[in-house]
Amino acid sequence: MKLIGLLGGLGWESTSLYYRMLNEFTQRQLGERQAARVLLHSVNNGVVSDAINKGDVDQVISVRSDAARSLKDGGADFMVMASNSMHQYAEDIEQASGLELLHISDPISTEVRQAGHQTVALPGTRQTMEGDFYSERLQTQAGAEGIAPELSERVEVDRVIVEELGRGVMQIGSREFIGELIRKLGDRGAEAVILGCSELTSVITPDRAAIQFYDTTRLHAKAAVKRALEVTYA
Repeated sequence: MKLIGLLGGLGWESTSLYYRMLNEFTQRQLGERQAARVLLHSVNNGVVSDAINKGDVDQVISVRSDAARSLKDGGADFMVMASNSMHQYAEDIEQASGLELLHISDPISTEVRQAGHQTVALPGTRQTMEGDFYSERLQTQAGAEGIAPELSERVEVDRVIVEELGRGVMQIGSREFIGELIRKLGDRGAEAVILGCSELTSVITPDRAAIQFYDTTRLHAKAAVKRALEVTYA
């Protein structure tokens, strides 16, 4: 079994989701008492958040790269980042650390391609929704175009994630807003919705009869276990 290097997310909640799922998928393959081999580096997210707020991209990359190097030094065979938005710096972090990174969009692209979806929506933080690190890979690997929420919707989704979900809460009005947004994205032509934030994974129960959902956290963790165990999932 390969050693998975887990580079923590921007909140402990998303990191804990990854850790749980890595072990759940490992147990499904190996048995109830088995566990994933995981080396975790939990980053001081206060430093990262301050750097993001200041627009100091170099500092963000530096902190994350130092953490990634510690995973390599600790013997990790490859790395998983427990954050959607931090994948905008994936190439820089991978290059600086010298440790192979399993990109979060790769297993998603595989699912979208196999399903034949041509248009998908990606709710998440503003960095994720407005960046091209997802859309370019989806286009290249799956041939799918992305639909972005309107600016006011992106601002509100980001606020809900940062101010509510990042603190372990969600207001009823916010839950209704997210549900309505997903319906609107479907009306705008989205054939599927990619949950581009680990925190959204913990609160949204998709109505799969209405629209197809892809849980990035679950698919990413599943792909990591597949690589660690070198197994093929049905």
